[in-house]
Amino acid sequence: MENKDSVLIRAKSSDVVHSVIYKKVSLDKAIHDAIKKIHGNDVSLFKNICYGTIRFHWELKSKIKRFLKTPIRKRDKIVQILLETAIFQIDRTRIPNHAVVSLTVEAAKKLKKKNHTAFINGILRAYLRSNKKINDIEDESEFNHPIWMIQKIKKDWPDHWKIILESNNEKAPMWLRVNPKKITANKYIDMIASENNVSKSNLGYIGDCKYSVCLKNPIQIDSLPKFYDGYVSIQDGAAQLAVECLLNGKDGRILDACAAPGGKTGQILENIVESSQLTAIEIDPLRAKLIDQNLERLGYKKDILINDLNDIESWWDSEFFDLILLDAPCSSSGVIRRHPDIKHLRKVSDISAYHKKQLKILNSLWGTLSKNGRMIYVTCSLFREENDDVINQFKKKHDNVAHGDLLLNNNIKKQMIKTEYGYQVLPGIMNMDGFYFACLEKKN
Repeated sequence: MENKDSVLIRAKSSDVVHSVIYKKVSLDKAIHDAIKKIHGNDVSLFKNICYGTIRFHWELKSKIKRFLKTPIRKRDKIVQILLETAIFQIDRTRIPNHAVVSLTVEAAKKLKKKNHTAFINGILRAYLRSNKKINDIEDESEFNHPIWMIQKIKKDWPDHWKIILESNNEKAPMWLRVNPKKITANKYIDMIASENNVSKSNLGYIGDCKYSVCLKNPIQIDSLPKFYDGYVSIQDGAAQLAVECLLNGKDGRILDACAAPGGKTGQILENIVESSQLTAIEIDPLRAKLIDQNLERLGYKKDILINDLNDIESWWDSEFFDLILLDAPCSSSGVIRRHPDIKHLRKVSDISAYHKKQLKILNSLWGTLSKNGRMIYVTCSLFREENDDVINQFKKKHDNVAHGDLLLNNNIKKQMIKTEYGYQVLPGIMNMDGFYFACLEKKN
């Protein structure tokens, strides 16, 4: 790697982190905009610095604070972020300290902060001479979450809050969903091992979901055998549970509500009988294109309805659905391991807003469900306000709601936490993301 490339990585990663924390741009978008200038071999390091700095921002910020005589000015916050990326590399990578310091100083010049190079050099060298500890530990710097989120998780999960916060700061593994119409999970692991010259035991394992595979180390999409032929999809193990809960023992007319990006739509099509009919609906035209792309890769052609779920008359043909999967829009607080920017992008006021949106959709869809029909309400949220509280409010309005059980593998069910109205998978349990499931059945 040439020195100029190494400097570019530090400058661009600082730009990305600054965009997320101070401009509230999503990490995916910020990386997408910046990565075009990063050489292929450097992408892994670039992403590691971006994700790691965003994940441990509060800790890194506190470590810098002890060496500051005065706070860094608002217009120079990119310097603050550049220092954070450097300390992340010192603490959590194997890059030599002297290289981190020199490259960070050069990156400051590239970021048009040449007048701060002596300051940056001094802070980093002082840090290297120190014990690398935080003097005044507060909850934010200890747990690397915003204080409102820490307090809310403590309130909702008094016996589990600490392990949730710790799990949120870990890297999530790569999960695959094997297409059962093309291959078994066991044979697919054999195929990956053979094509990548890796032993099966070092590769990963078959999960407790029917067709899931958990990889010990991520693999580039292009290295996944027959990925573009629809043999496999990338989908977290917990996310795969929703369709298993929905289809268990039933078929007929099926609605996939809030269907983008299409992972669950594809999973439904991979597992239903030909006589079943699937309707998929998405409000966002751009996200609906992602569904089309995913289904095309899997070999399916499906017209996606682009409509507002709540505007029932605009899309429903008055034929009742036997099964409805409502993967409701939510805070995504259960998938922070994969998307650490959620800690920076969400506000406490967002949670009540999501609650209202979720309840409105649930109420709208209930009228389209047949008698004895089944609805699976799913979120990737940890907050009661988006989960049990939504179901509680919903039940107050409808007297024909029965609670169905989740018919799942016992190994999985034992690891789930039973709540008042549903089940919660906490992040990190069985290496899965945090998801909430409630099975609602319409009384006859």
